Amino acid sequence: MADKLKDIEERIRTLFSLWVDKSKVEQLEFKSNIDERGVLIEITGPKDILSLIIGKKGSTINAVRKIAKSIGGSVGASIALKVNTPNR
Repeated sequence: MADKLKDIEERIRTLFSLWVDKSKVEQLEFKSNIDERGVLIEITGPKDILSLIIGKKGSTINAVRKIAKSIGGSVGASIALKVNTPNR
């Protein structure tokens, strides 16, 4: 399962790199939790980079979530994304 998680993370990083500079994407931290419902991937990082990932009114991250479900189907796992935004 660790290989699948690494593959999922790399695919999501590649996806983010399509509109965010790759050096900024590398600053994001991915944390995976596996339970009976599937895989939860928590994304944390600097607020300015997360704002690019989330997009206006959350439209970008919602599109990424749909793509992540498709990625999950290709590797046999249900994937959910959570973006942890700083409170500052």
